[in-house]
Formats: sequence, structure tokens, C-alpha cells
Amino acid sequence: MTRSMLEQLTLRWEAWEAEATTTAKKIVRARLHLLFLLIRYGGLRLGEALNLPVKNAVDTVTGMVHIPDPGGRDVLLPLSCMKHIRRILSLPEAEDPAFLHFDQGFVRRKFYAVAQGMGLAPGMAGPRAIRYARGLELLELHVPFNVVQAFLGQQKSSQIAEFLEFAGGEAKRIVKDHAPAAGPDDEPDNSFIGIVTGLETGMRAVGVEVTTFSDLVIAALCDARQFMDMELHLNQVVTASVDPEQIVLSTEKAALSIQGPIRASVAALHKDTAETFLVLELADGTRMNAVQETSAVSRLGLRQGSRVYVSFPARSVSLRTD
Repeated sequence: MTRSMLEQLTLRWEAWEAEATTTAKKIVRARLHLLFLLIRYGGLRLGEALNLPVKNAVDTVTGMVHIPDPGGRDVLLPLSCMKHIRRILSLPEAEDPAFLHFDQGFVRRKFYAVAQGMGLAPGMAGPRAIRYARGLELLELHVPFNVVQAFLGQQKSSQIAEFLEFAGGEAKRIVKDHAPAAGPDDEPDNSFIGIVTGLETGMRAVGVEVTTFSDLVIAALCDARQFMDMELHLNQVVTASVDPEQIVLSTEKAALSIQGPIRASVAALHKDTAETFLVLELADGTRMNAVQETSAVSRLGLRQGSRVYVSFPARSVSLRTD
């Protein structure tokens, strides 16, 4: 299921709940819709969602969900779904500890029925398929595979293998496409090809200025031994790679003691409890990945489409000549 289809299915569930004509149907559909949201955005297994003590497990202020053992973990739900979750949990019936208790076969039949209105086959719209589709969505947003694995609560090798082979091996393809370079034909994340346009030699290190083919100037600082081993010289073609965990973001243009600022926009982002993974698009269309503390991103109020300024220290830049 593509991200576009997943979004259409999400809207179909909202409409399906709203189509209920009696009070009893409204309550049942609200409960089922909540199950869908927990699986679609939280990546919960059906069994985990059915047994979730939802009133105590979901923090409606922060969007944090605590999933108890086995497979215990905390997941953060996006703001886009919290308005529906807050509304459903405000129902008096939500005080019942058995609010989400349903027969698994009944739930699966309802999931298939809702998706049938979109022409989706049952195999594409069941709880497991939706849970794995969320994992694929996160991978496409450049969230590292080990983080997605923890998000889905995958602890056994058999669970990981099943996810990697899901949808014809789509997860495996995404992981492979996003993997760091293993050789000269594969470029790592945040890599820029350019020409050495400046050299400044110090006692311990050498400052190397690289002008990329899109006229972006990047400064790298490498130690003297590395400089000699690489035999760098002016007008040499090199690849400069920026460590995504060393990038500093700001919402205002300001002079810092590190290089930048470079204007960019947030193309995509995903938050977990501690870190936020962002895809940044520069003015020329080049994309960079950045890893930030979630608390810092929240203070900046960053979201998809936000304008930001990118800065990073010269020591966060590595150079390759092959």
C-alpha cells in the first residue's frame, strides 16, 4: 500500500465513523476507528491494541502511548490524529476498561469492509498490513531501520524477517536504497560532489574548502595525517559528506561560530520520544538528512514545510577522493 493509498484509507475511516445513524452504531464505530488509529499511526499489533488500557495508556496532551509488556515500548502519535483520539476518548463509554475489547475476527471483518469501499483487497487492509504499511512509511521518511524496528516492537529475528519480506520485500528495498555507501558507486546520505577551491594549513589540521557543482561552499577540517594520505590539492574533485547528527537548525538567520546558515525547508520529519529525523530540501532541490533532539524541534515548532536555516561544524564534514 502506497503512502497515498494509506492516507485515502485514513480518510475513509473518518467518513465511515461519521456515517453511523444510531447511537449504538456511533459508539461501536468510534471504538473501531480508535483501533485503526492506534494501528495505523502507532504501529500496534491487533492484540496489543485490543488489550490496551486506553484511558491510562494514552496521554492525550502529548500523544504518547505506553504499550505494556510483552513488547513494552512507548510510541509517539502525530498531532494529525490526536484530535480524533481525544474526541473518542472523551466519550463516557471510554471509561470502561473493556472499551477496546472486541473479537479479533470481528475486527478484521470490519477492517476489510471499510477498505472494500475503496476497492482494496482484504490482504492490503487488514490490521497487520496497515501496521507494516506504517513501518514502510517511516522508512520512506528516512527513519533508521533500527528505530522502526523498535517502534513496531520487533524483538525476534523472525518478526524482522517477516517485515523485510512484506509487500514483495519493499522494506528491504527501502533499507538498501537508504543505506550508506559501500563503495565508489554508492554515495552516502548528505554527500556533495565538488571541487577543492581552498586550502588552509595549520599545525594540527587542514581546512579544506569545497565548492559543489551547485555552488554550495562547504568547509571541512581534517587532521594533517589524513590530508597527507589523501594527497589533496586545489581543483581536485572530492565528495564531501555531512554528519546528519551534527547539523544545527534554526528558524532565523543568525551568525554562528560554525558554517552556514544555509536556507532550507522541511520536506518530511518523524518524531519519537527522544529524536526527530528530518529530510531537508535546499534551494537547488538537494536533500539532506538531519537528526535532532525532539525537545529542540518542538521548541522551534518545526513541521513539514517549515523554513529553516542549516549550519554544521567543519569537523562534521568528511572527504573522499574516490
